[in-house]
Amino acid sequence: MDLVLVGLIVSFIMCLYLFSIAFLEAMKISNQEGKVRGSTLIMSVSMAFIFTRFIYVFYE
Repeated sequence: MDLVLVGLIVSFIMCLYLFSIAFLEAMKISNQEGKVRGSTLIMSVSMAFIFTRFIYVFYE
């Protein structure tokens, strides 16, 4: 198996996982009252975009 294909598959799975975690965290934050902590949401979204860029690099 080619290493580029492995990198593409791992990046795709991580991207989907991180976007789903960010979505669930956003749903949890939207239902809270008062002060919220959004560090998990911010880190999940930013890392998901980084892995999205990896997908683009491996796909070329």
